[in-house]
Amino acid sequence: MENLQFNLGNQSTNQHVCQSQREGDWIIFTCSKCPDYERRVNWRTGQMSVRHGLLDVAHIGTHLPSEIAYALRHIN
Repeated sequence: MENLQFNLGNQSTNQHVCQSQREGDWIIFTCSKCPDYERRVNWRTGQMSVRHGLLDVAHIGTHLPSEIAYALRHIN
């Protein structure tokens, strides 16, 4: 699976960087500054849903699969 990135929203200078986790086929992005915010992306189908997104905030984030993140942390 490729590195999944998103930068959706308006061109606001108010940006929040999201954390991600994977549950099955879904990549789930959450925001530490917006506790109700959640963006779900199905990496197989491309389906996406958003809960409680603020229109004046651009939520951005990257998902790196845990296997790749582990390998990068343990490079000799």
